[in-house]
Amino acid sequence: MKIARYWTRAAGEAVDPRGGRIRVTARGWSDESIDAARICARETAGRVARRIVTQPNAPRYPYGDRPLPEPILSEFREGGSLSAAITRNAYGAQVMNATQMMFVDIDRQDAAAAPQAALKGLFSGVFGKPAASPAKVVDPVLEAVGKVVERQRLSARVYRTAAGHRVLITDRPFAAKTAEAEALLHEFRADPLYVRLCRLQESFRARLTPKPWRLGFRQPPVEFPFETPADQSRFQDWEREYESKAVGYATCAYRTSFGTGDVLPEFDALIRFHDETTKAASGLPLA
Repeated sequence: MKIARYWTRAAGEAVDPRGGRIRVTARGWSDESIDAARICARETAGRVARRIVTQPNAPRYPYGDRPLPEPILSEFREGGSLSAAITRNAYGAQVMNATQMMFVDIDRQDAAAAPQAALKGLFSGVFGKPAASPAKVVDPVLEAVGKVVERQRLSARVYRTAAGHRVLITDRPFAAKTAEAEALLHEFRADPLYVRLCRLQESFRARLTPKPWRLGFRQPPVEFPFETPADQSRFQDWEREYESKAVGYATCAYRTSFGTGDVLPEFDALIRFHDETTKAASGLPLA
């Protein structure tokens, strides 16, 4: 898992061919100390400044070459090893980063096809031959997920999200940066950006709290890491208002399970925390 405990910012410079100075401020990170994070920030800023001079069209921060700049809120450990970390992402939502418990993000609204099938059955009864029985509404996403689970002999929990579905594999550990994990994610037809993120960050991610704009709320006024105590105070004010607005919303809703229902003992606490924090059994609107 690419994750860092310490984050800060520092400046770096480079001189262009005309003698002008290019000054850049960059984030630095470390899992050891804030001093090591500061050294990393200076080196990163200098590297970015030089890239601007020598390769002006190149990306300033190559995606995936660093941990995501997210504060660690809490950790789960199993046998002394990190099994999951709860972080806060760029727009202020809490995220579970799991080392071996696979989440599958399926951001599609394929289920819209199911009500159409039901309507077709209804109209055939009204305008054609009488329907023998009401049409059965089949969710194509759930049907596809169930087939994958059966083929791979897995156990899984499936949740509805505001943009699609979330699948949680409960009975088998996976390492995110492996061909086996990526093949299974593709077999589930996971969102391609999510598959790439899992590979680059070496973890499986699941958002636990709502996206602020789905609450009709603004994004955080400052970015982490905070440069001044005033910036941190501004964020804390934002966070209190965000949490008050999120009270009436869930992040996902439990729908069904496939397979035997087996749960690895080391996953039990993670699943309970996920379901409680997302309010998966609350029946609240999704955000």
